[in-house]
Parts: sequence; C-alpha cells; structure tokens
Amino acid sequence: MSFKNGWHKCIEFIADKWRYFLAGVVFILIILLLAFVISKKTTKDEDISGVYKDFQVNANVELNALIVNYYNSYAAGDTNALSAYASPISDSEVSYIKFLSQYIEAFNVKDVYSKQGLDEGSYLVSVHVNEKFVGVNTPAPGLEFFYVRTNENGMLYIDNSYGTYNQKEHEISTDPKIDDIIEIYNERNDVMRLKKMVEDDLNAVMASDANLNKFITETLRTKIGEWKAQYKAQRDQQQAIADAKAKEAADAAAKAQQDAAAAAAKAAQDAQEEANKSTVVITTKVNVRDSASEAGNAIGTLDGGTRVVKYAEENGFTKIDYNGSKAYVKSDFVVPEGQPAPQPEAAPAPSNTTVTLTSTVNARSAKDETSDRVAVGVPGDTVTILGDAGDGWSRVSIKGIEGYMKTEFIH
Repeated sequence: MSFKNGWHKCIEFIADKWRYFLAGVVFILIILLLAFVISKKTTKDEDISGVYKDFQVNANVELNALIVNYYNSYAAGDTNALSAYASPISDSEVSYIKFLSQYIEAFNVKDVYSKQGLDEGSYLVSVHVNEKFVGVNTPAPGLEFFYVRTNENGMLYIDNSYGTYNQKEHEISTDPKIDDIIEIYNERNDVMRLKKMVEDDLNAVMASDANLNKFITETLRTKIGEWKAQYKAQRDQQQAIADAKAKEAADAAAKAQQDAAAAAAKAAQDAQEEANKSTVVITTKVNVRDSASEAGNAIGTLDGGTRVVKYAEENGFTKIDYNGSKAYVKSDFVVPEGQPAPQPEAAPAPSNTTVTLTSTVNARSAKDETSDRVAVGVPGDTVTILGDAGDGWSRVSIKGIEGYMKTEFIH
C-alpha cells in the first residue's frame, strides 16, 4: 500500500513538472548533437590519427613525381621552376639554393615515406635521397622532411614553411597545430628508425670515401659560412640603400609639405597686402632695396615726390610696388598720399658762395645732427659755402669757424 501511494505521488509530480523535464531533455539532446558535429568536423579537418599509422612507401605516384621535380629543379638552381612545386620560398633561401646548387651534380630519390597530415589531402613526408656532389665520386645519403598539402586546384605542393631551411632560420611563420603533429611524427619509432638507418649509411660512406668526408665536414661548411657572410653584407647594403631612399622620399615629402605651407602663407599674405594696399609719397630721394634691411641689395632709387603703392610695414621699411615687383624703402622717407606735397631736396649752392642766413642754423663738427655744435648762425649772419658734403649737408665757414650745416637752411 505504501509503495502504491509513493508511485502515485511520483506520477503526480512528473505530471505537474512536465515542462521542466521536457526542457531538460531538449537541452541534453542539443549538447549531444553539438558534440557529434564537432567530433565529425575535427575528425574530417584535423585528424592526427594518421601520424600513428604505418608508413606508405612510394604509394602515391603524384607525390613521388612532386618530390622528383622538386629535387631536379633544386639541383639546377632553377628557383623559378622550383616555386611551382614548393612555396613560399624566402629571398634568403632563393640565394642559398642558387649558391648550393653549384656544388650539386644530381639528386637521386630512393624512397618516399608518407603519412597523412593534419587535414585531408596533406602528408607528412620523409624522403630518402642520395646527393651527388660535383667532383666527389660517392653520393651522400640523406633524409629530408616535407609537409605536402593540396592546393585549391587539387594539386599537391610542398608547404615550404616546414622545410629544412625555414625550420633553421624561422623566416616564415608556421601553424602551431602543424608544428605539433610534426613533432609527434619525428618522435615516432618508425621515423626514428628511418633516421638512424640513413645516418648509419651516411657515416659508412663518409668513412669509406675521404674525399666525401672532407667535402662535407670542411669544404662545404666553409663555403656555407662564406655565403652567409656575403649574403648578410649584401642584405645590409640593400637595406642601407632602401633606408636612404626612404629617407630621401620622406625628406622630399616634408619639403613639399613645407613648400606648400610656405606658398599658402605667401598667398594669404599677398591677399592681405592687396586688400590693405594704399598710395604713399616718397619725401626725398631714397634707395630701393630687395629686402627690409639696410644690408639689402640696392636695386634702384626713387626721387622725392614719387607716388608708389604701399603694401605693408616691415622692420622700419615700407614694402612698395617697384616696377611690378615688391621692394622696400625706408619708412622715414614715406608719407601717406594727401599730406602736403614734399619739397624737393635743396640743391647745394656752388662752392665759395656767400649767403645770408634767414633763420637760426647750427654748425656742427660732422654732417650728423648728433655731432658737436661748433657755432650758431642767426638771421643776418653770412656763411661761406666751402662745398657739398653730401647726404643733404654742406661744408661751411661761419665767423671764422669751419663746420657743417644742413643744405636746406642755407640755400
């Protein structure tokens, strides 16, 4: 009776909570479905089980042909042809292949060992190859690893990122997942046995052929060292040239930018000067200069009373229009148009002429208004003009004293 009551209560509980139970069942089914899909995708796209299987030896005709073509192009130093079978190939490896090929007479591929790679259409490949060097009778056995993939056209190619050269130089980035499967591959017993077999063969032929031994252990190592030094010097020189060109281009761009800014500033200045221009009158004969400085080159003169266009004031000079170009005159000798017309500069009286003063005039020790006063002439005094001293001054004698007076006051 107790069991029956308990069963009825369980049924009632489930009936009451059926929505929650249904949601739980659906959730579990979704999790199982996702796990199945992910498992299938991983199995298809990134299956590493092939690395644990036995070697396939010379089992893929297309793969063997790819390897043979690669070695034939390598021995010929034909990196253009080689790039059809292996990519990417760095610039330094191209140089290395061209260098090394001059010492290689031929490659003879003995066996191609392969296992499936990380994804479908990829292969982990070990190639047992005999390398015949120029001038050496005995070929040297070797074992080289390749990671082979299938391109978008369905053709096999060697992914050179995982080749011997890049694994040493690390010039091209690689996929960590592929690196991992290669590491597993190299630690497999069958791979290690294969490496040991080829290594023993190499040691045996080197022991039997002193010429081969010397070439590999001495000559080739020396030549490779020389190539490395030469390539580095060439690369450094190319980099220096590239850096110089880059600097030249940057300097040219900076100058162009500066020139553009200067041109824009000049255009703005010209526009402002054009908007503010006015007419002024030169008060006395004055030098016209090419810059706003007394050290500027004198490019002409203007007589007193000449009307000119004024553009701006600069450093005590007035920028004017002079024969269609902009030039400068001292601002001391310029007045706005509309002021009383300037009197022409007084011409000096002839030498040894006597004149009677009509106003009080100072006689000075030099033709400079700041020089010492040596005498004073008052209206009615007579002055003997001894000569023209220039710059608007005359050399005179007054009351027996010689000195200098402004010409405009004694003519």
